[in-house]
Amino acid sequence: MNRVRAVIVAAGLALLASPAVAVADQPPAKTFLAVLSADEEVPHCAAATNAARGLALFHVVDQATGEVDYMLVANNLPGDIVAAHIHVAPVGVAGPVVQPLTLTAGAENGVIGRGSFTNPALLTAIQANPGNYYVNVHTAPPEGCPSGVIRGQLDDRGPLNNQ
Repeated sequence: MNRVRAVIVAAGLALLASPAVAVADQPPAKTFLAVLSADEEVPHCAAATNAARGLALFHVVDQATGEVDYMLVANNLPGDIVAAHIHVAPVGVAGPVVQPLTLTAGAENGVIGRGSFTNPALLTAIQANPGNYYVNVHTAPPEGCPSGVIRGQLDDRGPLNNQ
């Protein structure tokens, strides 16, 4: 009985160790997603309601050059949309801009930005720790939030990550 138990324990330990090896062998993530909400913005925008929402989707086009395509979607934001950025900072902390994102002229609800950027150092840093980066959208006063109205931390997820 002790021999059977030893074999089971050994097999269990092997299974526990195998995911760590598999994760270490995976290629860098190729898609990143940020779900943006008013609750996540720091400081909170008093003019924003729970209806203020957005989504930022990033896809790595070329790992070697650091080329990334992106799309920003937002709706129900107070004020006119004036800027969107990737910042570096953990949850609950306001951080500096590391990559501006181009907006779609005249867009107010729906797709507010679409484009690409090439920044190999930033891509490498995001792939190493996506949760340390966030996307936010800024709107103009008097009814808007110039410091940011919606925000979401990046996460590496999606069906295209390992393709």
